[in-house]
Amino acid sequence: MEYYIQNGNIIIPNPVDFNIKHICECGQMFRYEDKGTHYVVISTDLEAIVHKNDNKSVVIESKNPNYYANYFDLNNDYAIIKAELIKTPILKLAVDYGYGIRIAKQNLLETLISFIISANNNITRIKKIIENICANYGKNMGGYFAFPTLEALKAISVQEFAKFGAGYRAEYLHATIKQLNQNYLYELSNQTTQQAYKTLLSLKGVGNKVAECILLFGLNKVDVFPVDVWMDRVCEEFFDLHIARNKKSEAMVKRFGSLAGYAQQYLFYYKRNLRRT
Repeated sequence: MEYYIQNGNIIIPNPVDFNIKHICECGQMFRYEDKGTHYVVISTDLEAIVHKNDNKSVVIESKNPNYYANYFDLNNDYAIIKAELIKTPILKLAVDYGYGIRIAKQNLLETLISFIISANNNITRIKKIIENICANYGKNMGGYFAFPTLEALKAISVQEFAKFGAGYRAEYLHATIKQLNQNYLYELSNQTTQQAYKTLLSLKGVGNKVAECILLFGLNKVDVFPVDVWMDRVCEEFFDLHIARNKKSEAMVKRFGSLAGYAQQYLFYYKRNLRRT
């Protein structure tokens, strides 16, 4: 994608493959807010303000533009990815609908904790729980709170996680955080998809779907296909896959290979927003 950095801001002059609404609302991230005229996206201790200027270019304002250029995967050519995916009829519809989706390269620790919280939960509650944790244990950045460091997370008790709204996930969060250290996270980030999948499943509160979300959004392993209730319906309705969810995931990875993660995001956004019935 064509972009450049000017006066500390990222400028995308032709945002045909970038739509901040699509990116934020396709189920991959939780620390964002639609302000009407712009979106605010927070990752780790950084904030980005994303809007369009008068000539319709996208502007991403941040103190660390290089971080957000990587975060929004701006060096990846999504036109090539979409050209391949639209060979499948349902994906032609999904890509046309969610044309501006990009898979964000998110912080591993933040993604891991966020998706444990996401299990059997809704977006509004997930966002609130995460913000409660950040407000109480994250650094005050002036106007927003950073996601807590691993050391700060280790200080949170089961009771506090529950108070923040985590419910039964409080025990999962506490137990998993106790297992983590920087070396563990580093080794996880250097494992193959299958190795990392097995490692993640050993953590408390991480099942098949959560593990695949962490692989896709926190480790940038695009050869996975997380299956939730929406994708379960997609697999049955459009691909005639009437099998267990984990088998659906395997079948879709076999079909789309290294494009499976991208296919999942376009299909998820399309089904969840346009075809709820």
